[in-house]
Amino acid sequence: MPVQAVIFDLDGTLRVSRPAWEDIFLREAEALGVKFSPEARRKMQRWTHYFWASSDELRRLLRTHGEGDGFWIEFNIGRLRRLGCDDPCARALAPKLYDRLRNFQETVQDVVPEDVAPTLETLRRRGYRLGLLTNRREPLNGYLEDIGLAPHLDFALVAGEMGVWKPAKEAFLKAAEAAGVPPERAAYVGDNYYADVLGARRAGLKPVLVDPAGLFPDAEVPVIRRIGELPAVLERL
Repeated sequence: MPVQAVIFDLDGTLRVSRPAWEDIFLREAEALGVKFSPEARRKMQRWTHYFWASSDELRRLLRTHGEGDGFWIEFNIGRLRRLGCDDPCARALAPKLYDRLRNFQETVQDVVPEDVAPTLETLRRRGYRLGLLTNRREPLNGYLEDIGLAPHLDFALVAGEMGVWKPAKEAFLKAAEAAGVPPERAAYVGDNYYADVLGARRAGLKPVLVDPAGLFPDAEVPVIRRIGELPAVLERL
């Protein structure tokens, strides 16, 4: 059945950080003496995607630490382990790494890639209904207006306001309902395989993975490197 609505993830999909926090993390880890192979880097990157997909580990850290310093230190321990650090090394370096990363807080900018707005306008001209489903905890409160995305979207849903999180299929079903289409008539576009692809597929939507680093060659769904490639992919769904 032809797609009538396209629903997007926000962070990492329509909005990115520049410089990327992951690149800063890896650079600063190297500066602290961490040695890692390309395969270890890929392992860490894939685990990071899994962690943020409402994983058990994410929920445990939130219960234990909230969103305070302890949360981020434990998150960095997890990343360092996947890079090949043993547990004592990861626990010794994680607080130092966290302190170094905080120094970049003011330098990292939220950026909408230059092909996003033209692509959304192309999709609107073709008659698609366009929406957003993000796993953010807090209301967006004008954020989409600030970064220029609001005029291109028909609706935006925030998991924290709904009380249901990707990859739960209920989140995607609510998004399809907001789009006014049955799930099989909606595509969901996101950069997190575990949250976006698996969740959308369970709910009956048609997932498209944004994977600029080629982390998921086994995704078994349409994969794009940038949003500008999306219109051609939608024609084939």
